Amino acid sequence: MNTNQFLSLFIFSLLFISCGSQVKTTSSKDKDLNNYQTYAYLPNSGFNTAKMENDQNINKIVLETVNMNMENAGYSLDTEQPDLLVLINSTTNIEENQKTEAEYASYPYDPGVTAVSPLYSNYFYSGFANFGPITGYDVNTYQYQEGAVDINLVDGKTKELVWSGQTSGAIVNAANLEAQEELINQIFSEFPAFQENSKK
Repeated sequence: MNTNQFLSLFIFSLLFISCGSQVKTTSSKDKDLNNYQTYAYLPNSGFNTAKMENDQNINKIVLETVNMNMENAGYSLDTEQPDLLVLINSTTNIEENQKTEAEYASYPYDPGVTAVSPLYSNYFYSGFANFGPITGYDVNTYQYQEGAVDINLVDGKTKELVWSGQTSGAIVNAANLEAQEELINQIFSEFPAFQENSKK
C-alpha cells in the first residue's frame, strides 16, 4: 500500500469513526421475541422507479443483511402468515432532526394500493395493503441524520411494535456498501437473540 492509499484509508477511517453510528434499540416489555418464528416485510409501495434503480445496490445490501440477521436469529421467511413484520426506513441527504419520509417502505399505505417495489418481490407480506395502523410506530416522531437506518419489528396479529433498532450519525452512500451492511449488523448486535447467545 503506497502512502497516498494509506492516507486515504486513514482519513476515511477517521471520518467513519467521528461520524460513527450510535445504536439505539427498544423492546416491548410485554412481548418475548423468542415466541415468534416467522417474518416477512411491509414493502415499499410508493417507490420512485428512477431513484430505486439508482439506489439499487444500497437497497439490496440492506435487505440481504436484514435477512441474514433474521435467519441467524432463528426466524424463517413466511409471506402468507408471518409472526413478525419487518418495516425498514433509511434516510439520505437530510439534516438532523428534520421530518423524513421512509426510503425503503411507504407506510401507511394508500387505499387500494397494489404496486410493490420489485426489491421486495420475494419477501413482502401478501396482506400488506390491509394491514392497518401499527401501534407504537410513527415515522414522523423519529429524529434522523443522513445515513440513519431504522428497523422495526411488528407483531403480525396485534399490530404492535415489539422491537425497534436505529442508528444515527453515520455517513452511508452508494459507494460505501460495507458501511451500510455494518450499520445493519450494529443494530442487530443489540437484538435479544444475539445478546443471549453472547452470554452463553
